[in-house]
Amino acid sequence: MENEKSIGGSKVEAPGQNKVTTILVNAREKEWHEKNINYDQVIVLAFGSVSSDPNVSYSVTYKKGDNEKPEGIMVKGDDIKVKDGMRFNVTQTNRS
Repeated sequence: MENEKSIGGSKVEAPGQNKVTTILVNAREKEWHEKNINYDQVIVLAFGSVSSDPNVSYSVTYKKGDNEKPEGIMVKGDDIKVKDGMRFNVTQTNRS
């Protein structure tokens, strides 16, 4: 990988490449290992999977994000930068 260096025969990632970020999803702490997170990934952290039922929809809001957009709403296809301490609220709705 381009972010790895070889030291004494062992591969070591460049500083900051392996950072663990702690986020809160529905008030539960989760560790995240990537710089960004997408809409579906937030839902999986909240509920374990994304329902394929067409009558199920999700609402995803966040707070304490990066300085460019510290809070907002995520929709299908969104991908945002993760910040330590960021909070996500995910609700699931069943249409009848």
